[in-house]
Amino acid sequence: MTGWQLRLWRKGMMWSREKAATELGVSLRTYKDYENAETVKRAVAMATFTLSLINVMPALKSDQISKDLLLKMLGEMTADVCGK
Repeated sequence: MTGWQLRLWRKGMMWSREKAATELGVSLRTYKDYENAETVKRAVAMATFTLSLINVMPALKSDQISKDLLLKMLGEMTADVCGK
């Protein structure tokens, strides 16, 4: 994951930099460094994957998302995190 992809992830979550830093458990300065980095640490990429899943869970319970779409989304997220 690149810093640019991290920024896109944050914006997709509709989070401010402050919110993303808090959710990742880092300072705002550290988070800004992540977004400006060429490559983000694997632990940060995995954390973004986990936070994305947590956000999707309510939609799963209410059948707002189809099983096929969910599998596609998970495949795309894991490919990004695993560097595929």
